[in-house]
Amino acid sequence: MIWKFYFLCVVFASAPVFGAMVPAWYRQPASELRLQSSETVTDSRIYSLPEEKVVISPGLLPSRASSLELTFEKGTKITSTVFEVGAGGRLVFRDCCLNQVCVICQPGGEIRFENCALMQVYFSANTGYNGTGSPAPAVLITDSTLSYSSVESPVAMGLTAKNSRFISSDLNATAQDGANTTASFSACVFSECKLHAGEVLLCTSGCWFSQCVYSGEFPKDFASYLSKPVLVQVAWSGLSPATLPKQAGMVSFESVDVASVQSAGTRPGGPELSSSPAAGRRLTEVLSLADVNGVKADAVRKTVAATNASTSSTSSFVGTPAAGVTFKSRINQVNGLLISQLSSGGEAGQVTRMNLTALPSLGESPSTLKFNQDVGDSMSKALNEVSKFSQLRHGGWPVGHSLEIGFEDKYIGKDGPSAAVACALLLEAALTGKKWDPAFAVTGDMNADGSVQPIGGVQAKIRGATKGSCKLMGVPVKNEKSVMDLLVLEGPAPLVGITVFGITTFEDALLLASTERPPALQNALTDFDSMRTVMMKDPRQIVPLLRTPHAAQRLQALLTAAPNCYSAKYLLLYLQGRGPRSLSIGGSIEAAQGSADAIVSSIDHDVDSTISSLKGDELGNSLFRLRNLRPRLDARVWPYVDNLMAYGEVIRGALLNPVRSGARYVDLVSKANKAAGAAKAAYDKLINDVQVREELGL
Repeated sequence: MIWKFYFLCVVFASAPVFGAMVPAWYRQPASELRLQSSETVTDSRIYSLPEEKVVISPGLLPSRASSLELTFEKGTKITSTVFEVGAGGRLVFRDCCLNQVCVICQPGGEIRFENCALMQVYFSANTGYNGTGSPAPAVLITDSTLSYSSVESPVAMGLTAKNSRFISSDLNATAQDGANTTASFSACVFSECKLHAGEVLLCTSGCWFSQCVYSGEFPKDFASYLSKPVLVQVAWSGLSPATLPKQAGMVSFESVDVASVQSAGTRPGGPELSSSPAAGRRLTEVLSLADVNGVKADAVRKTVAATNASTSSTSSFVGTPAAGVTFKSRINQVNGLLISQLSSGGEAGQVTRMNLTALPSLGESPSTLKFNQDVGDSMSKALNEVSKFSQLRHGGWPVGHSLEIGFEDKYIGKDGPSAAVACALLLEAALTGKKWDPAFAVTGDMNADGSVQPIGGVQAKIRGATKGSCKLMGVPVKNEKSVMDLLVLEGPAPLVGITVFGITTFEDALLLASTERPPALQNALTDFDSMRTVMMKDPRQIVPLLRTPHAAQRLQALLTAAPNCYSAKYLLLYLQGRGPRSLSIGGSIEAAQGSADAIVSSIDHDVDSTISSLKGDELGNSLFRLRNLRPRLDARVWPYVDNLMAYGEVIRGALLNPVRSGARYVDLVSKANKAAGAAKAAYDKLINDVQVREELGL
């Protein structure tokens, strides 16, 4: 059999619970440091306190003070720190910037963010506050910008946000939040966020959700815990669902004017992160903090560090320092593509938004690059090649930065080299400040010389990019046959749905990803996009509309402007009757085995013990698919397919006429073994053919 190594993404769904949204960067603190007196930090520096938690709780002081306050004033930057505020404690950030910071507010505590920039901030709801008894915790956010942050339960942590912007963040809520009569979010803008519960919408007042995703459903009994129906007014221009339902259980949704809220959250949001001579200074240098664990803390920290080092499979690549080179973009994004293996044996592609953050946290040390989650060896090796390419291209990297590449879906395992080109684009954007077209997606492996190498699952990724609302995508030139095979299998519709380009080098991907393309190319793309809009309104009209002279002229103009445009190339060939009639040899083998996956598995594992594990409907479907597929296969694959069907017919006969005697059982096993042996022999002959191996690149 042919082994296929893809960029894998397997998703497991579970009910939202507290702690379920812990970000990948978060590490449990090894020790606890308690603030001893109220203090204010006014200098514009970057401070951090990795592996330790700062606790602001007057009740823990020997004096049993009634209040205790810590304030960070304009320009202060905090990174890699956990803050916990207890009853009577108050933590205030004014015009500050926070990166990879966790905040925990216990009942009776208060945390304020005023005109701040918050990136990768984790609002933990592990207090378990239930709204009764002791005073509620209070986390107040005003005029701030939050990106890549996580909010678990607004009510549990007493969160209230006003006139703020949430970007690419994870938002969760519970029935307790939905039943709360006071809005947790007022006049806020949510851009490209993930909503993990419908109750998030019940927590809002006058908010705008733009390009957000709610992956769940609104059941008929949605919000049944409410005592009476409620009306939620919200501006929604999201990806999923396309529109909110008018009625969902006890909740009615009413669309409001975007103009009334779209100006919210547009204030600067604190200072921009930049390198500093004092980058990474510890908070212990400016605060009076007492270590409650004493000497034990050092041992715990060493144990945690050793555990992290032994359990993490994420490699970190060190950059060569380069004089005069700076990171012009602290955070940037590009669309990558994943493959999910389905239970049926097939594959499904999907878009994943990838991002790179450049955090100044290493002083004058060389910058490092890594993924923000554990990945497989193939992906790690691909990033190593990308790292070398980027440094060769730019003469090295600026010093003092921690570069992290993350995925939209942070908590699922990934492997495969196909994210390499996307990673290279992220690094290029960080170094040049360029922005990439949000409608562009790319897949492909890459070497240190910038050459793009083939990957697997191209057909599924084209479908996934189309469903993900992308308009153009780049695939390795060496995967061109996969595009041809898609035309043979599904006709012209997939190549109309998205404009597919072949990329040979990184420069090809750079041209397509850029928002500043040559006028001729951009005009041709715009023209084709308008044609696509008309055709996709009724897919049944795609072929008739393609056959019009005007459509052919547009396709020719696109092919002239971009000879590497596979959509234009193969749609024109299709119209001229010169398109491919059969699948490539690799596509034929893959399609045959995919259509008869159950039969192939039965041949490999059954017969000797149980004759076959195949069920009637499973077998019938496989045989039906193989018969329909055979005319479109490369003729060299026919003997293999014919023997697969012969084996299937033997098993089908046994299912239709069950064995009732020992002699007949022996005869059936003999026929099944003979048919299975013939199928294996046909495959071995096919795969060992010299010409076939050359075409497969083996």
